[in-house]
Amino acid sequence: MAEFRISSDTGDLDLRRLAADLVESQGWARDQVSIWQNRGGGDVVVTVDTALLEKRAPDPLAASVHTRSDVHRACETLRRSDPSLRGVDFAELRDEAARFFAAGWTLGDLLHALGHRHDGAQWPQGEGYEGVEWLQHRLRNWKSETGDIRPSVSQEGAQMRIVGRIGLPDDLGAPADGPGAPRRAASPQAARAAADDARRLMRAQSRTTSDSLEHRDRTAAHITRRRH
Repeated sequence: MAEFRISSDTGDLDLRRLAADLVESQGWARDQVSIWQNRGGGDVVVTVDTALLEKRAPDPLAASVHTRSDVHRACETLRRSDPSLRGVDFAELRDEAARFFAAGWTLGDLLHALGHRHDGAQWPQGEGYEGVEWLQHRLRNWKSETGDIRPSVSQEGAQMRIVGRIGLPDDLGAPADGPGAPRRAASPQAARAAADDARRLMRAQSRTTSDSLEHRDRTAAHITRRRH
């Protein structure tokens, strides 16, 4: 086990919360980490399984896809992994995938979307479920009514971890009754609306997919490329 200590001279910091945030930022499994505070609250000791500190090769399914060569390699992996894509023109596959990669999706996210609907149900597979139209149909399910790309499965997971750490307003999703009314369980419609509200709260400070793509297009239009 490895051990490190966090201390503060001022005493106005929540050291246990700081340690928990550090563990979260590193992506360490909590069952392999222990956090305990010494008596008096002057410092916090964090013990970590040494296996977590070993340098590992990055997971290609979880890596961001930025450059044209990254997109090309990711699309080659997609074609090898999903039999329904083997008849899709590579340029069309690359164009469809690039928009999702530009929205921060990973290769693993795109593979998940090709196998599952946004509600978690699995897409049918087999004869007849193939080609570019089937590809576009599946990806369209991961877009909003306005055409913005929804958060991927890994992005939603990260958002939920943030919500789990900082919480949401207590009355989010509660029935809109007057003061003093008995508290009732929210209806399924209200619960779904609350989930949408939560996503909007978490994305309020970030660019939308459309904004990001417009910014990329504006930037690309002003790049001067040297001709050989």
